[in-house]
Amino acid sequence: MNNSYLPRLVSLSAAGVLSFSAAFAEEPKTPAPPPAEAAAAAGVVKLDFESMEPGDLPAELVVTDAEAKFSIAVVENNKVLEMSPTPLVDGGVLLGTSIKGPATVSARVLATGKRRSHPRFGVGLHGAGGYRCLIAPARKEIQFMKDDAVVAQTPFEWKSGIWTRIEFTLTKNAAGGSDLEARAWQEPTARPAAPQLTLTVPTPPGTGKASLWATPYSESPVDFDDVEVAPKP
Repeated sequence: MNNSYLPRLVSLSAAGVLSFSAAFAEEPKTPAPPPAEAAAAAGVVKLDFESMEPGDLPAELVVTDAEAKFSIAVVENNKVLEMSPTPLVDGGVLLGTSIKGPATVSARVLATGKRRSHPRFGVGLHGAGGYRCLIAPARKEIQFMKDDAVVAQTPFEWKSGIWTRIEFTLTKNAAGGSDLEARAWQEPTARPAAPQLTLTVPTPPGTGKASLWATPYSESPVDFDDVEVAPKP
């Protein structure tokens, strides 16, 4: 064999490898979406209102009752979603994207009582007609409500003027219905290990946006902050 051919063969082989490697390296790749966009696409919402200007609500927050007055306000050097005590109505705000099926919503709420008058406030899932989880200080209860009717309740001691965290979870059970769970605690108390209120209903989880609700019976504003919404498996 003529060894003079070997360098040329090696050179061609190396060139072939280099050409293939370059083509492979230049293959376009689809970049991963930023974490915030990926979370939004999955229906996850984390809202502290800090990016919003004080005053009227931005378009992505929808008031359920035209008479209810909600705005972005500054409380304790933080921006919050605030419901005005006047006019006195049962008002809500829908937020985030529509979620189909199981989900969790939680929020911090600051409210005050006045003598024997106390506000009522909480969170909800699956639109204005979905289930709500409310704190009712006048009755010293955590409540589940549906279609303006209380469908379950349990005792809860609320103290005026302290931030309260409310967490409401709705999941699908093996029978095709829904399991509801509620937790509520006031700062600086830790989150309860077990839900204080549970309920099983025969209807499957619905579809719709998460919501925040308040009725300012005590003639004082009700403030919401640090809202979190997430679909469940």
